[in-house]
Amino acid sequence: MLGRKRMIWGVKVAAALLLLGLAGVAVPQPASAQLPYSTWYSDLNAGMIRTQPVYVPDRIVDGNGVERGFSSPSDIFIAENDHVFIADTGNDRIVELNEKGEYVRSIGQEEGPGKLTQPEGVFVAPGGTIYAANTGGQSIVLYAPDGSFAREFKKPEATALAADYHFYPTKLVADRRGVMYIVVKDTFLGLLRMSPDGEFTGFFGANKAKLSWLDRVKRALLNEKQLAQEIAKQPNPILNATLADDGFLVTTSSGTASDGQIKKLNAGGFDAFRNKPFDEPDLIDTAIDSNGFLYGLSRSGDISVSVYDPTGEAVFYFGSTQKSARQLGIADYGSSIAINGNNELWVADNAANLIQVFKRTSFGDTYMTASHLYFEGDYEQSRSYWEEVLRQNGMLNIAYNGLGKIALHDGDYDAALDYFKQSNDPKGYSDAYWYIRYEWLKDNFLLAVVVLIAGSWGLSFGARRLALFARRRTWPPLVRKYAGELRDALYLMVHPYNGFYRLKDRHISYAVIVFLLALAVAVHVWSVFASGFIAYPFDLGEYNLPLSLAFMIVPWLTWVIANYLVSTVKGGEGRFREVLQGSAFAIVPYIVITIPTTILTNFVVLEEWIVIDLIRQAMWVWIIVLFFVMTQVIHNFDFTEAFKNASVTLFTIGIIWVFAMIVSGLVYNFYDFIEQIYREVTFRA
Repeated sequence: MLGRKRMIWGVKVAAALLLLGLAGVAVPQPASAQLPYSTWYSDLNAGMIRTQPVYVPDRIVDGNGVERGFSSPSDIFIAENDHVFIADTGNDRIVELNEKGEYVRSIGQEEGPGKLTQPEGVFVAPGGTIYAANTGGQSIVLYAPDGSFAREFKKPEATALAADYHFYPTKLVADRRGVMYIVVKDTFLGLLRMSPDGEFTGFFGANKAKLSWLDRVKRALLNEKQLAQEIAKQPNPILNATLADDGFLVTTSSGTASDGQIKKLNAGGFDAFRNKPFDEPDLIDTAIDSNGFLYGLSRSGDISVSVYDPTGEAVFYFGSTQKSARQLGIADYGSSIAINGNNELWVADNAANLIQVFKRTSFGDTYMTASHLYFEGDYEQSRSYWEEVLRQNGMLNIAYNGLGKIALHDGDYDAALDYFKQSNDPKGYSDAYWYIRYEWLKDNFLLAVVVLIAGSWGLSFGARRLALFARRRTWPPLVRKYAGELRDALYLMVHPYNGFYRLKDRHISYAVIVFLLALAVAVHVWSVFASGFIAYPFDLGEYNLPLSLAFMIVPWLTWVIANYLVSTVKGGEGRFREVLQGSAFAIVPYIVITIPTTILTNFVVLEEWIVIDLIRQAMWVWIIVLFFVMTQVIHNFDFTEAFKNASVTLFTIGIIWVFAMIVSGLVYNFYDFIEQIYREVTFRA
């Protein structure tokens, strides 16, 4: 008897444990106190920076007080009173919850007019009128604020809508006039616009297909008949639409067939973001708060929510997407996102049949408030918020930028200069430097003129005295030889034809050639670190100097090789050494011009940067002319022959680069093959 009781007790314990286990599976649970995802700040210069969370998972709403719970919730809309309306697609209804997520009522379940069939979208007008995208019923259904049926709109009668145009509305919004903008499934024509009386008034906000360079070439070369045989380029279809407080219409599109995954359209269809590309191919919905910040919901594996500032620039990424996940803060198959008056994000999970609610952290509140004031131009009011942001995280450049604008407004130009430099903002840095330079010149203009005149005279006098000293002194023969060759390099720079004729059939010492090449490299390295901040508005520790040198040395080296090979085949007279020394002399303008322009970059502002650009462009044109004249003179070509030779040389350079890439790829694959064999042998051993 006792044994039987123990057996029954054991069965009960096992059953209880099993039920607890099933409950743990059915209800998302936080794995630990640590967040199940990371938050990243998007810096335009430094890339992605991991930061403290701006949103954390707060709770779930699983329809526990709702009859039958949720089934494939497809859309969320939060009304002015923070009541939440959910398109409960699988249960053929619209569910209303209060601001706490407690059940209020269901709409559209009653038989008769207004009965919903698989609704996928919901919108509530300021007056309380409820719009439902009755997808399965191929209609738009309107309900009065009390939930009673008001009217229904089927596919509008219009010649622009062909008989094979299937009206399956999935999402919709209505402006203050009652005009409806409807997302129709599987259409590339944009939003279907319908009047308050159900009349079709056109399509709105259609995306444009993005053409590749190959598509553009085809359009230029093929005739209409040939183009008709090509597969038509289709843009991304619009998946969602949201109405902002300022009347703008925010559309969300998924895919990369066209740019403008998020658009902010005015009444005329103009995109405030100017069709900018968003690096979010899996976006499905976008919410917008009262301050103009946008929150994009994505189905990509790494993140699920992206935060954008009012200009459309990405600010934060957070969340995660995992299939079959049942964890607080992790989405399985997100379908919709909305934000309420408390800045809580409500995310519908179509696969898990629940709603995840994220609340904003104190850091998130501080940052978003500071950023809002920043975009509104209220820099002084934002000061304390930016200082608090920096106290919590000193890696966010926009905080330094905000403080820089405050300092600039207050006339503290030195502090502004420092802040703008820390935020990598060349425009702000230029503005602050302009004021500093202006104040200095206002107080020291006469001194500056005197120093400039005296310096010019001193340099001229010193150069003459140095030249006189050099002529009177007896120098060793080797020094005279090197000095003469360097003087010829300077002469060639301003007298190309005479200079290269002097160079022809001469043996310039290898020491001078190496010196010129090394000097060019040294000047390039020096120019990077000695230039003003406007020239390189980022942390120079992140500058890829080896790659920069490679882009300088490799083209020059391949030019020498290709020019000699092509000229030999084409009957050129120049020897390899003549090509080598001529090519070395041709880069002298780079050395001569880069030094003063680098110094000048420390004293100009952005508005004057055109002077630097013009000088540098003239320098490169000058260098190209010297290379061309070298080809003509060294190989004894006429102008036409020299032009043909230079063109074939450039083509040969391309061939050499392609060949080098192929060989390097083969070498890498061979090395990888040997390494894999070695690992296999050592593992087996």
